[in-house]
Parts: sequence; C-alpha cells; structure tokens
Amino acid sequence: MKLRQLEHDNIKRKYSFQKIIIPVLSGIIIFFSSCERSNIEKINEITGELNAPTVAVTNTEIIVTKNALIEVKVISKQINRYINIDEPYTEFPKGLYVEFYDSTQKVTSFIKANYCIYDETEQLWTAENDVVSVSEQGDTLNTEYLVWDQKSAKIYSDRYVRITNQDGIIHGKGFEANQDLSNWKIKKTSGTLSVENE
Repeated sequence: MKLRQLEHDNIKRKYSFQKIIIPVLSGIIIFFSSCERSNIEKINEITGELNAPTVAVTNTEIIVTKNALIEVKVISKQINRYINIDEPYTEFPKGLYVEFYDSTQKVTSFIKANYCIYDETEQLWTAENDVVSVSEQGDTLNTEYLVWDQKSAKIYSDRYVRITNQDGIIHGKGFEANQDLSNWKIKKTSGTLSVENE
C-alpha cells in the first residue's frame, strides 16, 4: 500500500513539475524569439535609412561596345549602384573620366567631372563640380553642371559655360552639343574672339 502511495505521489509530482516547466520554457522561447525578431526588424530599419549601395566597386573601367567596337569608356575610382529602389541609379562620388570613340576606334572627345550620377531608367548622366569636356579639335568646355543623354548622344547644360577654342573664349548660360562636342551652341553668349586684321 505504501509502495502504491509513493508511486502515486511520484507521478503527481512529475505531472506538477511538467505543468510548471512546460509553460515556463514556452514563455522563455517565445520571449527570446520575439526579441530576435524585433532586433532583426530594427537592423532592417537602420540599414534601410542608411540607403547603402547594393553594389560598391573601386578603381573600375567600364567599356561599352557595339558590334565589337568600343563606343564609350568610363573610368572611375568609386562606383556605387543603388538597384533595389524605385528609381535605380549609379553614383560616382569620386568623379569619372569618359572617352568617346568613333568607328575607327579613335578618341573623339572626353568628359571628366568630380561627381556624377547615372539615372539607369532615363539613361541620363549628370556630371557636376569642375566638369571639363574636350573635343578632337581642341575645343574645351568648362562648366559646373553637364548632362549627357546617352539615348540621343547629346550633352547639354542650363548653367554657366565657357568654351575655349582657337578663335577665343565664349561665355554663356545654357549649352547643347553632340556628345563629341561638335555642333555646339551657347545661349546668352558673351566673350572675346580673336579677329585677324587684313
């Protein structure tokens, strides 16, 4: 009888122990899993606010070809691509140097700038801060802001520009030309031109 009573008490204790331990362990597991979930959510919020680039590369040369011929070469010390957003873009925070080639693989012009953003959807390159473009003939464009429309192969600006060539220096506000700096037009012009006396 005593043996049965002891067995009964042991079973009762085990059952009571399980009634206490299981809810406590379940509570601990739920607590830690909810903490883990909120930490992950916090990390995602922080990284989302930082707007970190999807891809970042240094000392890069990009070559654009058509029919196995080089059309454009882009050289930059730092490239940051932001892909996972509504309007993807590429940033060149340390500037870039762009060369344009003709069908004989000769460089026809170049553009360099201290900063640039490339809008991947519109295929627009916006160069800023000490922008210089030089044509094959030696015409030199200086401005603080220049847009290269890759689709139309045109460059333009609505800001102050200066063109220096063999005829002199021309200033103006507003500019457009082919990407090789040919057929350029300056709006609101002023400047000095050298004229030969006959």
